[in-house]
Amino acid sequence: MLGLFGNKENRVMINDLEPLVLKRNETILNGALRHGLKIPYSCKVGGCGTCKCRLVEGKVKEFTDKSYLLTKQEIQRNIILACQSTPRSDVVVEIEGWTDSIDDVRGSICNIEPLTHDICEVSVELERPMTYRAGQYVTVRATDTDIPARCYSFAHRSEPDGRRTISFFVRAVEGGRMSNWLIDEHHTGRAVTVTGPQGNFFLRDHDQPVVLVAGGSGLAPIVALLEQALEDGAQILRQPATLLFGVRSQRDIYYTDHITGLQSAWKNEFVFEPVLSAEPDGSDWAGKRGLVSDFVEAHSGREATGYLCGPPPMLDAAINQMIRHGMKTDSIFFDKFSDQSRAAA
Repeated sequence: MLGLFGNKENRVMINDLEPLVLKRNETILNGALRHGLKIPYSCKVGGCGTCKCRLVEGKVKEFTDKSYLLTKQEIQRNIILACQSTPRSDVVVEIEGWTDSIDDVRGSICNIEPLTHDICEVSVELERPMTYRAGQYVTVRATDTDIPARCYSFAHRSEPDGRRTISFFVRAVEGGRMSNWLIDEHHTGRAVTVTGPQGNFFLRDHDQPVVLVAGGSGLAPIVALLEQALEDGAQILRQPATLLFGVRSQRDIYYTDHITGLQSAWKNEFVFEPVLSAEPDGSDWAGKRGLVSDFVEAHSGREATGYLCGPPPMLDAAINQMIRHGMKTDSIFFDKFSDQSRAAA
């Protein structure tokens, strides 16, 4: 494969597209963007993991430690961060779930609904429908501003002909320019541009029990996956399902009515368990306390499939417990976000 490139310059081939010539010390991400490819990215500084890809062939120099964002299994599969990797030879990389047909669609904020003290459901009306897989995400940019774009997962499934109105769960974070801009009620009607859909976190139809783990605003793609399963009449509807929702305290729990509706439509047992990590002692909370990973064991096993979305520490701990208790690594699907992307943008 690499012999086709020649030896004069370092080039990168992405998903079997035409090889791209990179400048000296240029990262794979910057080179791809310079050539007009809209590959997934968010922070550009190695803080979010959005730009991860698999190194199929060749050598790269990596500028930062990626172990805090990637699992051991991903590292073993030669997953790298495109924003932190400079080719040291001609390279071939694969971005799972990505095609060069990703598009920019203009729209405007049409609704901002508070869900908790720091999370809002933000809805955007697009100029034309967008079709996507439940679990995927888009990059959102505030049109005509210098605010860095950020990635947000779809909070609801797509329609067969796409959706004109799409929604995200946005958590406001101190210093998060994009998140605070999006949830500002004065910005209803303001223009945004969304790029996507992107990502390979989507529902696999199977006949195994399903364990879902969500943290904070990571509930968005999990809700979309459950909606899609019900819409498709997927095999997993006939399997037991458990949703562990990790938050800090009671005031961080949201969307319970919607989840109850999904629960009642499920064809088998569906357990919904919020897990509170910082609920004050002596409160009236009678549910589970601690970390989500403390409660994964009871629902894991060789025959289960896991779907997880949330911050890396939560997911790393939960995934380790799943594997420890027999769940196969190829039956675990996840979408990590960090304070520089979906969690805190």
